Amino acid sequence: MYSPTQSTETKVAILEEKINSSDQLLSKIQSAIDKLIEANTNVIKMLAVHDEKIEHCSKVDDRISMMIGELKEENREQHETVSDRIEKIEIKLDEFVKFRWIIVGIFILATFAISQSAVVVDILTPDSSGSIIQKNK
Repeated sequence: MYSPTQSTETKVAILEEKINSSDQLLSKIQSAIDKLIEANTNVIKMLAVHDEKIEHCSKVDDRISMMIGELKEENREQHETVSDRIEKIEIKLDEFVKFRWIIVGIFILATFAISQSAVVVDILTPDSSGSIIQKNK
């Protein structure tokens, strides 16, 4: 690079060229840094928006979970109410069936007792008087 045969003017010209190219390089580096700062700012803004969305979704999820819990509790209470009503109806139905069979038994017993009664048998059975068939001559 430095040779003793070069003139001072050449050396100064080379140094000026190197300074100019360094200034251009420095300008390009500064431009790149500015672009990186701008990109970083945009990324920070996007992260803030995403964080806000995530927080909102978390709140919505919590609210949905709470509503599901309330619906489960309400459903359980309704189920218990319906089960109690069905149980009461089954008890009444069992009592009705018992009563029906008691009535049927009493009716059969009364029918049997009446059918074996002599008065009823006499009333219901006609007197059998012998019929005589005579031959006319």
